[in-house]
Amino acid sequence: MRGGGKTIIPGMDIVVAVATIVIAWLVGMQYSPRSWGSDPVPYVLTALIFLPLAARRRVPVIALAVSTGMLFTYLALGYDQLGLNFWGPILLLYTVASLRPPKITAWCTTALVPVLLFAAKRTQLPWYVAVAEAVMIPVIAWSMGNVGRQLGLRNQQLAVLTEQLRIEQEARTERAVTDERVRIARELHDVVAHHMSVIAVQTGLAGYVFDDDPPTARAAVDTIAATSREALRDMRRLLKLLRTEDEPGDTALSLAHLPELVGRMRTAGLPVTLVMAGPDIEQLPSGLQACAYRVVQEALTNVMKHAGLAATNVLVRLEADQLTVRVANAYGTPSEPGPVGGNGLINMRERAALYQGTLSAGWRGDGGFVVELTLPIGPDDEGTGAPPAI
Repeated sequence: MRGGGKTIIPGMDIVVAVATIVIAWLVGMQYSPRSWGSDPVPYVLTALIFLPLAARRRVPVIALAVSTGMLFTYLALGYDQLGLNFWGPILLLYTVASLRPPKITAWCTTALVPVLLFAAKRTQLPWYVAVAEAVMIPVIAWSMGNVGRQLGLRNQQLAVLTEQLRIEQEARTERAVTDERVRIARELHDVVAHHMSVIAVQTGLAGYVFDDDPPTARAAVDTIAATSREALRDMRRLLKLLRTEDEPGDTALSLAHLPELVGRMRTAGLPVTLVMAGPDIEQLPSGLQACAYRVVQEALTNVMKHAGLAATNVLVRLEADQLTVRVANAYGTPSEPGPVGGNGLINMRERAALYQGTLSAGWRGDGGFVVELTLPIGPDDEGTGAPPAI
């Protein structure tokens, strides 16, 4: 019944109107004891009573007014055999109640009741039956139509709310994508900072021994070249993520890459030892492994920045319910003064928080520094499933 916005009369409404006219004619012809016989007037008036059903969705109030007027004319001309004519205005009153506010329906009901009382009087019904028929039937039609109108309004409200939820969901998805891109951008910063630190140390070393120890200088230059290539590979990998949102797949860093990282740091002159303890440590989710790798990388970069070539120990231990990563360095002096503040510890703590882990960092009693990462491992983390890649 919610087709009021259409500019043409629906074909189904025309079919309904014609069908009701034909049925009303058949009832009028066969009604006992007084049928319409061959008199054409009741047939014409009956058609005019039901024909407004075709326009009930477009102009329900006008359709009801026309149908009620034709019924009154039918009765005023002395025809007391109603057949189905009584129900034409009732059906249209239901339509008005389903499409228009209750105030309009009340005025339409008030106008219809006297005509129905007139019809009851012409058919010589007892007064109490006439009142019940003329009042109760329109009220029931009004109530049923109003229920349909309320259901239609609720459906419209649900449709609006559904659209709002869809828009909000899209907005949340876009925000999540944006947050992921920001996180990847921080990742790019960490990668560049690590490789640039290695290059800076090796450049200083090559310049220092360039004249006195050419082989060492040549080895430093080779390390700079290898580190630069690795930096370019990391940057291409991360920029690809920024452009396409694809998963890193086999290119994602994991704990298996730690020996390679430690090897580069040793080549750069940093004395590092690596211990990896625990069964199936490389079967952890790739996102968890990437988080641990990046914390180790950031911690080693900070050692070179702030402690120079101080002896450093890296421990990666897998226990039943947690992964522990510990990077501890002895007291040392940086080869070149660096900035006092930075985002390294902040980034590491953000990575830990992403996986409900904790990160502690502080000075040791002997003047060294220690960074310890603890990542909880639940039942869902013991397989190879991958949380969001870091």
